[in-house]
Amino acid sequence: MTHASKAIPCVLLITLALACVAWTPWGAIYGSARDERSVGDQAADKKISLTIKGAMADRDAKMALKIHVYCFLRHVYLVGAIDDRDFRDFAVETAKGTEGVSQVYTHLVNETDTMSADLEIAARVRAALIAEKALSSTQIETETMNGEVVMVGMVRSEKDAQLAVRIARGVQGVRKVTSYLIPPR
Repeated sequence: MTHASKAIPCVLLITLALACVAWTPWGAIYGSARDERSVGDQAADKKISLTIKGAMADRDAKMALKIHVYCFLRHVYLVGAIDDRDFRDFAVETAKGTEGVSQVYTHLVNETDTMSADLEIAARVRAALIAEKALSSTQIETETMNGEVVMVGMVRSEKDAQLAVRIARGVQGVRKVTSYLIPPR
């Protein structure tokens, strides 16, 4: 077993552990307190994302796993790697037709076999964002596909958005960074 193949299970285990903390009442309280949105906006955004994800899962649960749905201030971001054009179109139309959605952005690429490399890049990007003391990265979500990092979420300022992008670009293996980071209005 190579060093890289040993590292992947460790990265997955650490990610799973951190995700479990986020799903506890303490994680929810911390996340809500750190969020730049009002509690009302958070609730509306959560309802929108769950409605879209539910409709996608009802149509095809396996395909729905390939598209991540994010919602911030009623703007929906569909991010993922999926080859099925019909399901892509369904996801976009579902998002556009969901009550309360003001805009839909898509970042959908074709599937490739870069999953292990992408997991390593994603872990390095997350570690670099967390290590930067000048940046509050708790509300920044990242997806890595084919060496491309997509950043979605709320930040405290335009300066924080630029810093997050600069940090991600500096990570080994990152080919491109696309930012959907939202500073306060």
